[in-house]
Amino acid sequence: MSAIEPTIGDFERQDIHEHIARLLRDLGNPEPPLRLEQVRALQKLDLTYYSKANLNLLDEIAHRARMAGNEITTTAKRMVDVVKKYGLRGMLMSKEGDKRIFIDDDVAELKRRFLIAHEITHDLLPWHRSLLLGDNESTLNPTFHQTMEAEANYGGRHLLFLGGKFQREALDCSSEWKSIEQLRKRYGNTLTTTLWQMVCERNPDFPAFGVVSRHPYHSDICKKAGNDDVAYFPRSKAFVERFSGITAGIAYSAICDHATTRKRGPVGEGESIFYDVNGEPHVFWLYSFSNTYDLLTYCIYKKKHQRIFLVGVRAA
Repeated sequence: MSAIEPTIGDFERQDIHEHIARLLRDLGNPEPPLRLEQVRALQKLDLTYYSKANLNLLDEIAHRARMAGNEITTTAKRMVDVVKKYGLRGMLMSKEGDKRIFIDDDVAELKRRFLIAHEITHDLLPWHRSLLLGDNESTLNPTFHQTMEAEANYGGRHLLFLGGKFQREALDCSSEWKSIEQLRKRYGNTLTTTLWQMVCERNPDFPAFGVVSRHPYHSDICKKAGNDDVAYFPRSKAFVERFSGITAGIAYSAICDHATTRKRGPVGEGESIFYDVNGEPHVFWLYSFSNTYDLLTYCIYKKKHQRIFLVGVRAA
């Protein structure tokens, strides 16, 4: 699994903004936190939670499902195998005019918000509606599906943070971890989603990155990373342009340099030096926080690194 989402084109990004802005206007431009049941009512989307033990419901899903354009018309038992194999957590399906979101009921309550917003985005975007795909944390399909999933992720975050409202409010906050905590509470979303939005949308022209990773001293934290150390590596537009040589592995090494053995709460912070595309060194400030199931890191640009040259002094 790549830690970096596929790039979304400027045209598609603008189109997503316009569709979500129209949706929010139809809702009366609500204040945070967004009530997703109101969004679903407007979009005429039903919601059902499924359990891998409920064979009757899985049988219904099996007859509705389309994954990567291939119909699944097999038994509920086969659907259990599909759900487990691909780690399906959310699905948008349609049958005879009935549009329904299915969410795995094993998913934590707060994390369901992002999954539901993701599926709402699939339904909202015209070029997604013809492909009702299952969502997972593994690569299921070729590049086109990965791009669609990245668009739905982007649209889901943009919806949850009420379009441009988040950016306006975030710019009034300091670029510190405490601001992520405050905005998480205000918008009612997870720390991970808020970190991502803070990195990528607060000020795209400001170099910053986030990391969702394993804890260097606790291997049971961030199982979603699989065989890698880093699960997600969101970066601001400016960071991608100016520091394209900084990989998830390099970022993780900096995290390890500052990490303590603490398993919950603040784990480490400090300055790290990263080199830009011209080979020039720059100072970044890094802060890591563990919520016990992921290690979250927020890293922002501070200044250009000033090299110190020692000059010999001639004796009199």
